[in-house]
Amino acid sequence: MTPRAAIQQIARMVRDDIRSGELSPGAHSVGEMLAAQPEALILIVNLTAAEGRKKRPDATMHQAYSFMLGQALEQLRQRSEAGNGHAGMAMENVRAAIAQQMRAGKLVPTAAVALVSAFSRAGIDVGEDIRSAMDHAMIQTGADQQNLPTADIDEMLKDLVTACEGDPFLIHSQFAELTAAMPAELQLSLLEGFVLADDSSLREAAIGWLLAEPAITLPLASMMKETAKRGLIPASSVTNLMLIRNWVPEDRRRAIDAIIRAARAVDSVPEKRPAIQVRELLLSERDGAGAQSIFASIKQGRKNALVSILVKQGHGVRDAWVVHSLSRPEIEDMLDHIASEMSVHEATAEDTAMILSSAMADGPANSPTPFGLVQAITLMGLSDVAPTFLSVEDLIASMLAEADAAETDAKAVKRAVRASGRWLATNPQIDSWFENGDDVAAAIKGKRKIEDRIAAIIEKVLEPKRAYWASVIAWSAFAQRGDGNGSDWIEMALVAREMASERPLSEIPLARFIAVQTTEAARTGQRLVPMS
Repeated sequence: MTPRAAIQQIARMVRDDIRSGELSPGAHSVGEMLAAQPEALILIVNLTAAEGRKKRPDATMHQAYSFMLGQALEQLRQRSEAGNGHAGMAMENVRAAIAQQMRAGKLVPTAAVALVSAFSRAGIDVGEDIRSAMDHAMIQTGADQQNLPTADIDEMLKDLVTACEGDPFLIHSQFAELTAAMPAELQLSLLEGFVLADDSSLREAAIGWLLAEPAITLPLASMMKETAKRGLIPASSVTNLMLIRNWVPEDRRRAIDAIIRAARAVDSVPEKRPAIQVRELLLSERDGAGAQSIFASIKQGRKNALVSILVKQGHGVRDAWVVHSLSRPEIEDMLDHIASEMSVHEATAEDTAMILSSAMADGPANSPTPFGLVQAITLMGLSDVAPTFLSVEDLIASMLAEADAAETDAKAVKRAVRASGRWLATNPQIDSWFENGDDVAAAIKGKRKIEDRIAAIIEKVLEPKRAYWASVIAWSAFAQRGDGNGSDWIEMALVAREMASERPLSEIPLARFIAVQTTEAARTGQRLVPMS
């Protein structure tokens, strides 16, 4: 079977799954296979374009190709963030292929939107090249912002509300995927329909774009200020605006404050919300990719919900979502499954707010906080969540301040460091603690003896990343500490402090353990996939 035929066969399988309403395990595993074959991603672009040029294109096939591309891009993003240059190049090649096909008229806008939404789902910016090509294609087809029929937009938004069952956060997520490649002017034209809509869920969804780029945020804020004066900003939206104002730069904060003042001047009455009870709040340990998850079981009135938030070291809050209308047994089954997959520990609201605030300050300046975090924070009843830098040294010091002197003295440090090389025996989580970037291949190149490889990895890979690994260890200790029993977290915090110090890594058995795992991963081609 040719590669093209194989991709088509997989796409038809995914299409059938989509039509049935449930994706098979095989569909979810397609991303890793495709990420290992970058040429297959270009084939997906070509096949999507060919489907779009048919007299009767199959919209579900477009969804299938988009799903496959999104799964592969997620894998490539994770590898790129770990320092794999080939993964970054593969993503750039896909961007270039999409833009090129659009400019050549081979990829019609509807097919292009399907592919571009895959970038959005994978948390990857589509890039200016695609945006420029999309702008050109829409002008050529008369679909630019000056030629959008109002009736068509209204009908599209009505269908969106129905499909998302009026959930403003889901509406935002779905629409953000569809418009990710559109130029800012066109996005603003469409968002005006949100701001002026009769449906309050659309107006509330519009708030999510205040976390977007300034070219969208500032004009949108001006629109919302005017509608606030007319009483179209509900009290629930004002509460959300007060939360996100602390997440944005000063210029955008002033614009959001103007909306809040205008809304309060109308004196809108807050709606009565069901009482919220947090039944269970869990925090995972941090894996080798720097990923750490928060889970919460929520009772809201008579309904139940599951909250999940993913933070990633150096990348801020990566994702936040809520699943509503679950039964309590369903949530317990899901949490039991999560606990079987990773080490999770009980957490307090204060600790959860602390890790989120730190994560928000840890992400890139141009990386927006996900709008879903607003919903997650509200359901968990957290307060004072705003970007707050916390150094690893201060984190460790704050934890160890709670321990007895005998648990942190020189003898305790010696015991902790010595035991660190055996942690895997009692903590399966650290099986993910290894490096897999391009620097690993460069460090071990030409070295045949295993000891030479281990030494090279410690010197050339781990030594420059001491602060990174100190943070991984420290935040794992932070998670363990939440259980309130045992002293394993103290031992882990002490080792994190040593990792952050100038102590030779050769004296820390855990460093050798990470190097050994890195050597083995390089030999077998193992990839580190962050937990979610």
